[in-house]
Amino acid sequence: MPRIGSSSHGESRLRMLRIMRRGDRHDPKELTVSFRFEGDFAAAFREGRADGLVPGEALKNVVHRTAREHGAGEIEEFGITLCDHVLALHPAITLARVEITEKSWTRLEAGGRPQGQTFMAGTPELKTTAITSNGRQVAVVSGVDELSLMRTAGFTPPPHALAEDGTTDGLQRLLVGALTARWTYSSSDVTFRSFRQGVRAAIIETFAWHASRSVQHTLYAIAEVVLATYQEIADITLALHERPYRPADLFSAGLENPDDLFVALEEPVGTVEVTVERDT
Repeated sequence: MPRIGSSSHGESRLRMLRIMRRGDRHDPKELTVSFRFEGDFAAAFREGRADGLVPGEALKNVVHRTAREHGAGEIEEFGITLCDHVLALHPAITLARVEITEKSWTRLEAGGRPQGQTFMAGTPELKTTAITSNGRQVAVVSGVDELSLMRTAGFTPPPHALAEDGTTDGLQRLLVGALTARWTYSSSDVTFRSFRQGVRAAIIETFAWHASRSVQHTLYAIAEVVLATYQEIADITLALHERPYRPADLFSAGLENPDDLFVALEEPVGTVEVTVERDT
């Protein structure tokens, strides 16, 4: 009989909006949850038996109940609690993995004052986390998706790009892209909010101030800063999806274009990704 190498099942795209009501001030959290489970489910594949399988409706109930009781905090804490609940309720599951994304909402202002109960959609940026647990060990990976960045100056050409007299071609560089970051914690016993805020700040500040010779150069500089600042982070993966622009051709209009006007290109989209690990 053929042997089952591995198997998993679960649910994805469980979307919910949690409103934290604190008097006249309300705070929304829009979450999307995906769950995957591993265990001894060979009978379900070989014999069609449902022993030990978690029905989709039961899983949704666990997610919604946990979100109601614990969803107001950080998504990492919510994910760890979700894994704990599912492993406790379903002994056939030996490994649980939950992935959570959080979409931002921006508080509206009216008459120069922030409103307590009205919002508009925020930027495309998403908070992310992936929790993997077997009930004894917990692995936490946090991150951000779709962090839109642009830099219009401050680039340092690599040595081989310099002319014999030490000058460059004089073109103004433009870098526009969406950055994705994932970092792995060496322990789940950390203050996730402060770490997330600090890593995001390190990404933005390094992108802004680093005398970059290339996208690769900047991504490595970001990783260096993060790993040097946070000993509890074991590694970080950074990916930049560059959105291509080129200077507009104004020759036919009889105008010069000193790299002030750019037009967007649909493709190709450049992608650079690197994982930097702590040197142990």
